[in-house]
Amino acid sequence: MALAYHRTEVKERARTEWHGLCNVTLPSFTNDFTGLAEAAIRHDVRRAAQLGYWGTLLAAECGTTTREYVRFLEMGADAAPEGFRMVAHLSATTLEEMLVVADAAAGVGVEAALVSYPPTFAPTNAGDIVEFTRHVAERTDLALILFAVTTWGFRSLHPSHFPPDAIADMAKFDTAAAVKYEANSPGLVAGLADLLRRCGDHVLVECPMEQHAPGLIDWFGMQWMGTSAYESFGDRPPRWFRLLHEGRWDEGMELYWSYQAAREAKGGFHQTFSGANLIHRVGWKYLSWLNGFNGGLLRMPQMRLSPGQMRALRMGLASSGFDIPEEDVGFLVGRNPS
Repeated sequence: MALAYHRTEVKERARTEWHGLCNVTLPSFTNDFTGLAEAAIRHDVRRAAQLGYWGTLLAAECGTTTREYVRFLEMGADAAPEGFRMVAHLSATTLEEMLVVADAAAGVGVEAALVSYPPTFAPTNAGDIVEFTRHVAERTDLALILFAVTTWGFRSLHPSHFPPDAIADMAKFDTAAAVKYEANSPGLVAGLADLLRRCGDHVLVECPMEQHAPGLIDWFGMQWMGTSAYESFGDRPPRWFRLLHEGRWDEGMELYWSYQAAREAKGGFHQTFSGANLIHRVGWKYLSWLNGFNGGLLRMPQMRLSPGQMRALRMGLASSGFDIPEEDVGFLVGRNPS
């Protein structure tokens, strides 16, 4: 299936059709970890759509080879219900691998791709970032989500960890659809304000951190948010996001606050791996399993999820009234073992 748009239509398509939250789908493996578990992957894609998400990022960085990740894209795209969007993850060791994934993603008709910067990329100035990203943008017609985050190690190029001049230049690319902004900690709001001024006319500007979303919706009408593991909190994030956009603020904020204990538990969990420049994706997998997704471990090397961490996360969700399994025994093999 080819792309549903031409590269010249990307910006208008994002403005008119990107409304809602894009969650994350992690790959599931067979129980001997020799391959992908197709039934489990299909289950998770359909579950995300059922919970009301706009679409899902099919995450890399989970132990898949490039060939396996391409197959992951194919499975996800085939399983997606009509109108549910797939986002490819251009995270790989080299630029060449990124482009292989981009070609495969375009071939199965995904909606967009999240741009990443491989560890082999070591820019010496903001222009290097622009030219690297330009090469990706000229090589594929995919709508691109630019990703400004501290993870890339660009602190020496700008105090915010991602040069705003580079973002402003890249936002003008024909296929630049959105900017996922997580830079400038602890001054995140200042960075967003600067970004809106610089390139809000060219791309959707958003911060994927759901705890900030009500303010950003009220402030500048943030219409789309992603990508992140919102499925940790079931269907509540897309529900309150929609309510706020409908002007039903009292209802929306009541739902927003309904899982503050779960939000705090997940936030505390994230603090345990702060500075690692990696996400504890096994922890994300566990939280999603508690909410009806497949679960199961990821291929090593991954950070290990301790029993204490599981108890804290479980307690946060239970205190927030989520309907969760009584025991964790099923998490390791998943809901669709193979």
